[in-house]
Amino acid sequence: MTRQVALLRGVNLGKRQVVMAELRAVLEAAGFEGVRTLIASGNVVLTSKLKGAKLEAKLEEVILAGLGLKTDVFVRTGDELDAIMAANPFKTFTKTTPTFMVVNFMRGAATKAEMEAMEKSSLTGEEVAQGERCLYIKFPNGQGPSKLKLPKLGSARNWNTVTKLAAAVRAE
Repeated sequence: MTRQVALLRGVNLGKRQVVMAELRAVLEAAGFEGVRTLIASGNVVLTSKLKGAKLEAKLEEVILAGLGLKTDVFVRTGDELDAIMAANPFKTFTKTTPTFMVVNFMRGAATKAEMEAMEKSSLTGEEVAQGERCLYIKFPNGQGPSKLKLPKLGSARNWNTVTKLAAAVRAE
């Protein structure tokens, strides 16, 4: 059994509202242990025998059946989160502006075309770097005014949330 973080895409944005207590109940009823949510934006820490793509598929299935919500789920272990944090290419920026530093969790690497689209759509000072199944994105003016065209399949979290999730997966 491994403690892992599950990141749900597009939760509590617009009409895609999910009550975190209901999400926890659905996951616990499906047999996941130690289920804890962090911030009401689809961040779940849980324990499971399943890992990686198998866990992602199972969570997507359980959430659809239990809540009627079709969403993509991205799973990372504590070690994977630690590696993502250690590989951050924008460490200086992150120290001063953690809410404007974002990690976009993905299933794999962004394609060349996706990287080119982001480069063309970025505003002055915005930077994107490829990581291990993620993108590191620096938004010096915040995400609000940005026109950055992110890949469709991903789920973004700001640096403060990433560090809280890394601590939460290690805490239990």
